[in-house]
Amino acid sequence: MNLKPTSNLSRWQILVLLLGLGWGFYQCTYASVPAETRVQAVLVWGTNETQPTGKGLKELDTKLRERLANIFKWRNYLEVSRNNGNVTTSKPQTLKLSEDCVVEVKILPENLAEVKFISKGKTIARRHPLGKTEALVLGGDDKNNTAWFVVVSFN
Repeated sequence: MNLKPTSNLSRWQILVLLLGLGWGFYQCTYASVPAETRVQAVLVWGTNETQPTGKGLKELDTKLRERLANIFKWRNYLEVSRNNGNVTTSKPQTLKLSEDCVVEVKILPENLAEVKFISKGKTIARRHPLGKTEALVLGGDDKNNTAWFVVVSFN
């Protein structure tokens, strides 16, 4: 039985081919990830109260308020706080939104952002494509038939 390879490729040609394939994989996976991404997190309170009161609450910008109103049921959306930062693949960013609320953002090699919302010892984690223009919205119920939302956007 003849076990001799029938290919005319030399070992050097195979090595160059493998290196080329490896470089192409690297370019597709890692090189498309931006070196630095700007991130913004907004803590929003949703309520049906006609005259909501609270320290530091202000009207949410029109575009974001309309987007939330198209999805959720509340009459009023108020901005509790806002924080901006820069995140890289080597340096995750922590954005503090209140005494009990932090958002951690980490860039993953697959051109994704991993977003962790941490409040009162509980964590909600989601992945979000960086190429997606829509913001990531996390939310939940609050006391007195109200709700909270964290809106995370990337530039």
